[in-house]
Amino acid sequence: MPESTFFAFISRMQAERKSPPLLLLYGFNEFLGEHVIAEVGRAFGQPRTEFNFKRYYFDGEEETGWEEILDEANSSSFFISAQKVITVVLRDEKKIALGAAAKKAVAAYLQKPNPHTTLIVYVSLDLSRDDYKQLKKEKLARLREHLESPHTVSIDLDRTSEGEIKNFIKGYMKERKIAVSAGAIERIQEVMADDFASIIHQLPKLEAAAASTLTIGVEEVDELITGINSHSIWDLTEAIEREDAAVYLDILKYLFINGVKPSFIIGTLISYYHKIYTAKFLMKHRFSTADIGKVLQQPAFILNKFIALVKNFPDAKIQAVLNLIYRLDYESKTSGEESARISLQNFVFQVKLLK
Repeated sequence: MPESTFFAFISRMQAERKSPPLLLLYGFNEFLGEHVIAEVGRAFGQPRTEFNFKRYYFDGEEETGWEEILDEANSSSFFISAQKVITVVLRDEKKIALGAAAKKAVAAYLQKPNPHTTLIVYVSLDLSRDDYKQLKKEKLARLREHLESPHTVSIDLDRTSEGEIKNFIKGYMKERKIAVSAGAIERIQEVMADDFASIIHQLPKLEAAAASTLTIGVEEVDELITGINSHSIWDLTEAIEREDAAVYLDILKYLFINGVKPSFIIGTLISYYHKIYTAKFLMKHRFSTADIGKVLQQPAFILNKFIALVKNFPDAKIQAVLNLIYRLDYESKTSGEESARISLQNFVFQVKLLK
């Protein structure tokens, strides 16, 4: 079965304007599947109607069977008005396994698929990243075997490189005449960690925020993507410095309730303490307060307060805090989101023990 990645397939579609007879889309980053389907629709080049664009859902309720769907796929003809894009969305894990009749019908269709139909099998499940990995090894592997053919293109939506995502962000913003700083892209990557690809889903939000200034910097990323603005992260770190566990835990609770992910908070803390470390280095090399503010992109309204904190922050302590937060970051990426929440709650107490 020919395989592709999300970005490679999108580039191919834009260049060739032609889609394969059968597409299999799967991966934890399933939202990218909708981008693929939209690109297929653009290549199709015809107005969407109930006849030529159809979507079926296998979600545990009563639904059309594979045999009927494949009969419809075979009904397309070379007439433009009779060509079709059919999407089969697998929303129930149990529906990934094909029954005997479905296996027979699919095997027969793959022997000679209708060239006037694009059939898309789209796996869309509500699972955690860890559960998806297990599913991928078992049921998805078997589904791929059943759909194996020279006519099938399989797209693993999780096979995206960091470089491809960065280039996509730059290209998206450039098309809209929006300048996005290198620091902003690095900040996105830092706070989103394993979910870096999901920024593609949020680009319209960044675009809307930049409508008036046509620029996106680190501050815009902090507020729009992480949900943490300069004020709230200062409150969080200030509570740590005061060793006020009650206030720190209240802020964390508020952020969690409002849907801010632990990885975002951890990334923001890493950036914050790294700025302190860098500022101490610049001070030793006699940089002025204004120059330090420019280098670290610190907003003017907190710069003096930030510099005062830096001056009173012992060298040994900043190194120890960075070691703690880097370990926390590693654990969050290897132990899951719930473990990261607990570790974040314990972080203030670990800092206190550094004495």
